[in-house]
Amino acid sequence: MLSILIPIHNYKVVPLVKAVFQQCRRLKIDYEILCFDDFSEEKFKQENKIISSMFKINYMELSENIGRSKIRNWLAKSARYDHLLYLDCDSKVIHSSFIKNYVEAIQKPYDLIHGGREYQAKKPRAKSKYLHWLYGIKRESASVRKRNKHPDRYFHTNNFVVRKQLMRDHPFNESLAGYGYEDLVMAQELLAKGYTIQSINNPVRHLGLETNKVFLSKAKNAIVNLLNFEKKGLINNTRIQNIYSFLVKLKMDTRVHQYLANNIGKYEKNLLSDQPSLWHLDAYKLYHYLNEVS
Repeated sequence: MLSILIPIHNYKVVPLVKAVFQQCRRLKIDYEILCFDDFSEEKFKQENKIISSMFKINYMELSENIGRSKIRNWLAKSARYDHLLYLDCDSKVIHSSFIKNYVEAIQKPYDLIHGGREYQAKKPRAKSKYLHWLYGIKRESASVRKRNKHPDRYFHTNNFVVRKQLMRDHPFNESLAGYGYEDLVMAQELLAKGYTIQSINNPVRHLGLETNKVFLSKAKNAIVNLLNFEKKGLINNTRIQNIYSFLVKLKMDTRVHQYLANNIGKYEKNLLSDQPSLWHLDAYKLYHYLNEVS
């Protein structure tokens, strides 16, 4: 029936595992939970060892870090059942019918089912994490209607079910390194090959908020990743690519780049504050994109 795959890295996964374990038991379905630790710090491994003694849970610790793509592919190869549920370790199950919703959805002829992602409604207590929360609320959390209208743009690998054979035929691209746009690359590739991505209202809550400084650093790294994907022909039609094409068409790219360069210090100061603006984040990303392509 269902193999639940949870790659772990430096996070306490016990609450998540217990939540899906209890729901599977209540449903009396055939299932397994595979938890592979990608060389976490010792304190996290000590906290997570408790799940190794739980029924139908396979907990394994790797002796070296192999990365996001490789560990997800290894989980798929190790899975027993025909449908794979991928969950990021920093997720929280928020609905008592979470597993049931997926069990019902896989009865329909969809190749991949995306449950969605949400963030807590209240601002985080730590103001240093406000930027990530704000971005998540405004940009990543989307309605089912919006996700189905743009299945590639709003697809995230933190919470989805896929047929095992599809995952084995089209594994995560292990040549992709760095942070950013990996989800979009996967979605665009599958859609181009004629597979279906269906979104349902079955989100998990994202818990692993980064500090403003770390989030901003990752946003910059994501631009480098995007350009690498462009060169390989793996990605197209992103928001920032479309803006760049529009600026080039108007012959405004150099002028806009100079304007952003004159203001980048102000943008960074705002984004590292306790009242960051997503407009400034967009400007920050565009500046670094123009830096790389100019």
